[in-house]
Amino acid sequence: MVKNLNFYFFVSLFLMLSGCTARIDHRGKLPDLNEVEKIKSNYHTKEDVLRFLGSPSSTSLFDENIWVYYYKITESLAFFDPKPLEQKLIMIRFDNLNKVKEVSVKTAPEDEITPSKDITPSVGHERPLLHQIFGNFGRAGRKEETKSGK
Repeated sequence: MVKNLNFYFFVSLFLMLSGCTARIDHRGKLPDLNEVEKIKSNYHTKEDVLRFLGSPSSTSLFDENIWVYYYKITESLAFFDPKPLEQKLIMIRFDNLNKVKEVSVKTAPEDEITPSKDITPSVGHERPLLHQIFGNFGRAGRKEETKSGK
């Protein structure tokens, strides 16, 4: 009986510890860096870049002449924050004639992209929290009164 308990204990311990192995995540698509080196400023166009590298990971919201190719490998263990292992950011700027203006490549994990803390204003009314939560009670199922010109 004791041998069976020891066996089950070690099997369950092994299964629990094997669940704590690190998980490697790949985010984005890494273009071939040899193809990136082929891109020349004031010579290649957006179509050339599409042919060399494919579609960008994202484009700038405010300037569609900035294309970003982003690739990141992270390692995460259990519930701890992911640790970056490798990161590459390729940013290509175009001029108004769709010719490449600048190509920049960043490879250091320390150059982490941080989102802007600015707040985008939205159109609408600012209502208190309780009004947002309880403001629609009684509206559902109520028929709107039609205004007549009589």
